[in-house]
Amino acid sequence: MTTISKSKCGKCGNAFNDDKLYFQKHSGVKFCEECFIKDTKRKIRKNLGKDILKNHITIAVGISGGKDSLVMAYVLNEFFKQIPNSKIIGIMVNEGIEGFRNDGIEKGIKFCEKFGIEYHIATFSEYIGANLDEIVNIAKEKNMTMNPCSFCGVIRRKILNRVAIEKKCDYLAIGHNLDDISQAVMMNYIEGDIKKLAILGKSSNSDKFVKRIKPLSKIPENEVKLFADILKMDYHKAPCPYSCLSYRSEVSDIIDMLEEKHAGTMYSIVAGYERLLEHLEVPGDITLCEKCGEPSALKICKVCSFLKDLGLEKNSKF
Repeated sequence: MTTISKSKCGKCGNAFNDDKLYFQKHSGVKFCEECFIKDTKRKIRKNLGKDILKNHITIAVGISGGKDSLVMAYVLNEFFKQIPNSKIIGIMVNEGIEGFRNDGIEKGIKFCEKFGIEYHIATFSEYIGANLDEIVNIAKEKNMTMNPCSFCGVIRRKILNRVAIEKKCDYLAIGHNLDDISQAVMMNYIEGDIKKLAILGKSSNSDKFVKRIKPLSKIPENEVKLFADILKMDYHKAPCPYSCLSYRSEVSDIIDMLEEKHAGTMYSIVAGYERLLEHLEVPGDITLCEKCGEPSALKICKVCSFLKDLGLEKNSKF
């Protein structure tokens, strides 16, 4: 006769089969599914704070259809549906990656319709006259050395910001988890880019820039996935075909190795950065791009610079 091993949940104290418990390595605590969901929501609520969770707030939520964006939208919707005169609005950006993005958009639409969330879809083609696949081909023809993620990230963020402004949103929620934040910090450390480190943790006060919030920034990626799986969320699982080409993926592998050997490494990276951030000032006055008029650390923002190099500036709505 097989004996099933049982252990107690470190929160509620109830006994469960070991395969029904999640062991959180960095804390040494075992969670049952119910307590894990509650604890994750508690961390997200604490991360947001009272200044955000209040009346008369509209949050734009960047939705890709992946686990991070859907978990973020699920929790924010749960919080804000209890607060009068406040709501969230989903924004989906279709970059135009063949065989990849459409599934994510479909998952995002189904999610928003299921939970009654207003949503809007914007495309690269609509804003700059070309999708990402076309941009990659143009860059190759022009022998430009930047990888696709360099183009995609800044253009996507600019579109999200533009739509959030149009919808009069107070904040723009981005689904970056703890892994993403620790990777961004380490990339800038390695590159010695102190300016980016300062900007990474602080927002511009310009009325042309919607303040970013990152509700999942204290939640590791594996826990975001577990949250989504426990709630049986239908999320887009395929990785972006261009992601393997990015410098970030190399940094991610290094941090994952350290996290495996030294549980809590990612928390330490981010905690150290937050302490350092107290002593960093956002560089001077944030100037406005001479082309599009939006906040930029340079005279010409990266998007406008990219579009000029690609020969797409005449098609741009920016």
